[in-house]
Amino acid sequence: MVLLPWLLWMSLVPSRGTGGTGSCKEIGCGGHDETCWCVASCWSFNDCCEDFASVCPEKPPSVQLAEVNFLVTTDLHSWIEGRKHQPHLDASLAHVASVLEHLRHSARSAMRDVFFFDNGDINDGTGLSASAEDHVEYLAPVLRSAKYDALNVGNHELYQRNGYGMLPGAACPIVGLKESGYIDSWNGRYLTSNVVWAKSQQPVGERYAVIEGEFGTKLLVFGFLYNMRDHCDAVQVLDVQDVVNSTWFQDAVDGYAAHVDAVVVLAHMDYRDDLVDLLWRTLRSRVGETKPIQVFAGHSHIRGYRQLDNFSSVYEAGCKLDTVGFLSFQHRSDGCGLDFDHANITGNVHDMAGALHLDLLRPNLTVNRALEAAKVAAGTDRVLGCSPEHYYLSNALQEKNSLWSFYMEKVVPGTLFDSEDQLAILGTGALSYDIFPGTFTVDDVYMTSPYGNFWLILQKISGEILQQLISKLNDPADFAGLASPLRGRGESGFRVPSYVSSSVPKPGKTYDLIFCDFDLEPIVQHLKDLVKQQHFDPQLFKPAMNTSSVLEAWFQKQPCGEETYI
Repeated sequence: MVLLPWLLWMSLVPSRGTGGTGSCKEIGCGGHDETCWCVASCWSFNDCCEDFASVCPEKPPSVQLAEVNFLVTTDLHSWIEGRKHQPHLDASLAHVASVLEHLRHSARSAMRDVFFFDNGDINDGTGLSASAEDHVEYLAPVLRSAKYDALNVGNHELYQRNGYGMLPGAACPIVGLKESGYIDSWNGRYLTSNVVWAKSQQPVGERYAVIEGEFGTKLLVFGFLYNMRDHCDAVQVLDVQDVVNSTWFQDAVDGYAAHVDAVVVLAHMDYRDDLVDLLWRTLRSRVGETKPIQVFAGHSHIRGYRQLDNFSSVYEAGCKLDTVGFLSFQHRSDGCGLDFDHANITGNVHDMAGALHLDLLRPNLTVNRALEAAKVAAGTDRVLGCSPEHYYLSNALQEKNSLWSFYMEKVVPGTLFDSEDQLAILGTGALSYDIFPGTFTVDDVYMTSPYGNFWLILQKISGEILQQLISKLNDPADFAGLASPLRGRGESGFRVPSYVSSSVPKPGKTYDLIFCDFDLEPIVQHLKDLVKQQHFDPQLFKPAMNTSSVLEAWFQKQPCGEETYI
């Protein structure tokens, strides 16, 4: 594993001691406002503090119904069945549907409406997604059973899956969602305000929807994605700033705003994103000073809230079902604004029940049946082998039980390489979850490595050039550019470099460089700069293998002892 180019990086990030020993007793419980990655917080979908549940018990928030009420999920990433390795996050989407039922039952006596939204990124995270060729085949029916009022698209529905035609199969998950009838099944409530089909230039879903609740509350709802550049070739993502100046957008706002109770924007972007403010300001300029505007954010996988003005707010509700978001508002008695209330309900069955003042919360039967059927179809519970250790995603390379050292030094060479003259480089957004000791299932493969990116090869690259390439990829000055860990899959504050390699490239030696398709752009661009060569032609390397299947192949050779099954 290459270390020298990373010394500068390691000096910039905090340390928490030896691998896997981060403790909430030592660093506190955190403010639930950032992904952990071993900064001074103990809250995350992949909590680096294993004692969070015992040290930081939470008091469930009290959900307060008001004039207009919302239940929201975002960035589910197929984490919809509860977590076997993190029992304090045991709630499934069936429990969320049950929360919705209870809220609507409570609201009915006061003749108030409760709306249910999803804000995109439904796929890429577990075996329910990645075991399907298009990453949505098994997942979509479960989401459909949950009866959302409106849904937005996320960036993960738009990532390329077939190598721009190099491999057979759907171009990207959104194609699978369209061809399966999933998008049409929402009857105009799957929203893509700034995403169109590349060939026809027609919107993928609907640009907006006017929805009405049981008791007459009317909403004008849009669904925006941030200005995504690295999308698949089946679609085009239009810049938000262009769309809000378009005729159709202005006509929709001007034509409906006066006849609805609020304008809602499902915005798949960080709640602090400048584009959120652009959307809010543009809407405010057209609907007047007192029309309620509610923005629901996502993408950055955190909890966050901002009040934009007296009649507007933006709220982001975590990720991967670590949070179920609730927000409500009602007009102040003095007429000078709205009283907003929001509650971050942890994805824990007991906490969900407590938020509703219940002793017990049973899962919704319809969603639960759909979930169980999807698991059987996907084969996610099939045991492949066993892991003797806990490998930590957040452990630095030099720490014991680093997932990255294990994956790059053992798994990749042991399943992919044909000779010692091969070297792999991988962006550290490729893995997203720990490997836990004990049985290792199909679901564990895809929780650890959810994307299934295929491998490419460039032959005969000198060790000197590879040393420089790794240094360039991990240059902190380049983090905002091609080598940024936030380019699509990484998380902020991560204690591992943006790119890791399988071994130290040696000067005077020539290597075949292996890397995954997601990292094609930064690797090839830096190579062009380093060798002053304008054309590189990467070839598919072992098309039957990908960044996920190497784990499957490895653990199939790691048998379990009899005691493992007891």
